[in-house]
Amino acid sequence: MKNINEPVNDEMLYGYVFHFNPYTKIWAAIPRDIYNDYWNDANLEGVIRSSKIETLISILYKTDGDAEKIKKLVS
Repeated sequence: MKNINEPVNDEMLYGYVFHFNPYTKIWAAIPRDIYNDYWNDANLEGVIRSSKIETLISILYKTDGDAEKIKKLVS
């Protein structure tokens, strides 16, 4: 697994918006192409969640932000 302190492909991280819900204490990594839809349905497919933002970043590093790889990894 890649270390979050290693240099990364900044373009991969640019493809996601991070949102913290203070009521549930959960972070979400939202693909930019479904960002607007997220506010109507927070349970959209493609959004990944964790209690730690570091976990989300690690998943994105490990998969290079590829939706299919993320789906396989978190399933």
